[in-house]
Amino acid sequence: MKYYFSGIGGIGMSSLALYAYYSGNEVYGSNNENNERIEYLKSKGLNINIGHSSELPDVDILIRSTAIRNDNPEIIEAAKKNIPVLYRMEYLNSILKSNWSVGVTGTDGKTSTTAMISHILKYAKKDPTVFLGGIHNSLEDGNFRIGSGLIVAEVDESDGFIKNSQSDVVIVNNLRPDHLEHYDNKFENLEYSIRKYAERTRDILFINGDDPYLASWNFDFQNVVTFGENPNNTYRIVSRKTSGRYQEFEMYYKKTFVCKITLTIPGLHYAYDALAAAAFAMEYGISFSKVQEALFSYKTVNRRFNILYDNTTRYVIDDYAHTPEEISMTIDAARDYFPGRKIITVFQPHRYTRLYRSAEGFIKALKKSDEVFVYKIYSAFEDPIEGVDEHSVVKILNSYSVYSEFFDSENEMIKKLLGYDNCVFLFVGAGDITNIAKNFSTILSEKYL
Repeated sequence: MKYYFSGIGGIGMSSLALYAYYSGNEVYGSNNENNERIEYLKSKGLNINIGHSSELPDVDILIRSTAIRNDNPEIIEAAKKNIPVLYRMEYLNSILKSNWSVGVTGTDGKTSTTAMISHILKYAKKDPTVFLGGIHNSLEDGNFRIGSGLIVAEVDESDGFIKNSQSDVVIVNNLRPDHLEHYDNKFENLEYSIRKYAERTRDILFINGDDPYLASWNFDFQNVVTFGENPNNTYRIVSRKTSGRYQEFEMYYKKTFVCKITLTIPGLHYAYDALAAAAFAMEYGISFSKVQEALFSYKTVNRRFNILYDNTTRYVIDDYAHTPEEISMTIDAARDYFPGRKIITVFQPHRYTRLYRSAEGFIKALKKSDEVFVYKIYSAFEDPIEGVDEHSVVKILNSYSVYSEFFDSENEMIKKLLGYDNCVFLFVGAGDITNIAKNFSTILSEKYL
């Protein structure tokens, strides 16, 4: 088979392209810009063009990213040539349905939970195939791993296709009103779609029993495992505490103590991710000692509380957090990890629709910082919404006596940040804010050798 991936440079698209390539197919693709994934795919021998053109090669199927619009010349040409077109999630769904698979979904924590499960399975000498929505050093291809065992995949709810997904095991981390632009701006439609995926579980369903939405779900089948802090959950977090650069908690199965879990990353949200991964591994038949050892050795996914710079007076953390809940939890984690330090949050809004819908939530989360610098919005190919911009965030934060300032220049922002000492710089957002975090860290390294 010959595959063409339109928008191949995306984190989800590139992993699918690698799967098709390793499965013995010819793989072609295009992307509107060059990036690290494009360079990596080229190094593996894939044929990729920068920019989109109507000059499609002779292929059997075209896989499109949701960022690719219907007026894209490749989509138009595929229609003229009667080339079948599938969206990214439709292709992933076909893989999950035809293999023994584990799907991890929910608004937050999908990537970390998927990476933790993969790490545990590899530590236990299993051989999983992994589709990850981020880069993890334990995976041979960063965001992908080809194996001969079960498939572990991050199942994304962002584009509306999850209602047609099916896998043997489903793990639902949580549920919040995000990506509603693909659900007619109705939270109930998002909840319905994720629930439909959960209901089609072929073997066992894991859900966060502490989540107010998920806890209200009832199912006709018996294979439901819950996890969380509530005493009614199947697998439980008990006596969680942070000590230095570690957090630990006792894992219970119902009322029985199983083992102590120690993580080298802070934050209650990561404890929940670890518990979900541990619960799956235990049900899958992996010993608690292997689970315990694997999670202790687990290192975080890129852009998940990555400490880029640390010299005892200044710390730079890069984090993908881009929803109010994620940002709130990340700030909490920073305060746990660096008690007594001033927290300077550098926030880049991601998508006009999210800022419009969740402005109040962002303010509530960012108020936990000592100071907030707001960088220009990353549109993710969305059109601007009238009246929605970054300045309103700055204005409201200042009205709450949280010093805030807007920057549309990386150089000016870094110049401002260099004037601070004895603090934690927390860069949050799903856009190109990560590049500023890296550049700032490099400047600090050169300045304070």
